[in-house]
Amino acid sequence: PLLKTALREPRPTKFRSSAHRTSSIIKVEVDDPAICPRYVARVMDSLKIQESPPWIKQRLEAVGQRPINNIVDVTNYVMLEFGQPLHAFDLRRIESGTIRVAAAKEPRDFTLLTGETIQIEPGDIVIWDGDRPVALAGIMGGANSQIAEDTTSIVLESAAFDSIQIRKTAKRLGLITESSKR
Repeated sequence: PLLKTALREPRPTKFRSSAHRTSSIIKVEVDDPAICPRYVARVMDSLKIQESPPWIKQRLEAVGQRPINNIVDVTNYVMLEFGQPLHAFDLRRIESGTIRVAAAKEPRDFTLLTGETIQIEPGDIVIWDGDRPVALAGIMGGANSQIAEDTTSIVLESAAFDSIQIRKTAKRLGLITESSKR
């Protein structure tokens, strides 16, 4: 080995599961498995949003990521460590009780986590809360479901989306994100 050190594989931490099944709290629907062959979600509660530990912040900054808070930072850290993008929604902000993955059928405005408003176009893969978008799948979440300082429960998403459509949407919008690259 070049650095004369042994490979240290990451070991995921075990966590205590809730007595409640995620499906009893929130439903997940995928309209077309061709655009989303796999979508899993987990509800986590009794969380406290705070600043991340210095070691996570330093590692994120070292690869050009801006630390935000412990929940967002851990999703970014896991994405960079394992190559699997994750997204966290504030559970309170999923008003319909259902997350639905579907291609947009008509143009509409959508405000991203960054505060920028973009135009969703037909064919873009969107995460919906009822009839309102809450994330541009595989690219970026929306301001209307983001983690806030008073968030205590989240829906953690891990999914596989049609990479060609994600790439087309990201390129059209000029939103080449770490998530969209993966």
